[in-house]
Amino acid sequence: MSMARATRRSGLSLALLGVAGLLFFYVTDPHFGPVASASAASHLDWRHWLFVLRGSPDNVVEAANQLLVSTIIGLAGSLAVLLTGVWLVTRRSP
Repeated sequence: MSMARATRRSGLSLALLGVAGLLFFYVTDPHFGPVASASAASHLDWRHWLFVLRGSPDNVVEAANQLLVSTIIGLAGSLAVLLTGVWLVTRRSP
């Protein structure tokens, strides 16, 4: 296997991990993430998954404010991983 092929494969893996990270931080954010509606199916309750993944704060507004910083850092890190992966995939071989 050539070095260029290994680099592209690593870049593709990083790009996929970056997308997965972006989706994770978007879905688990109580402020920007998807909001559960009353008509949603009972098995798809985002508030339950927020409780499982990030704990249960007493006040929902305070939770959104406290988690905003970690969400922004997580999104920035995931975006950096995604951009690095895309750069490796599009890089020309020497």
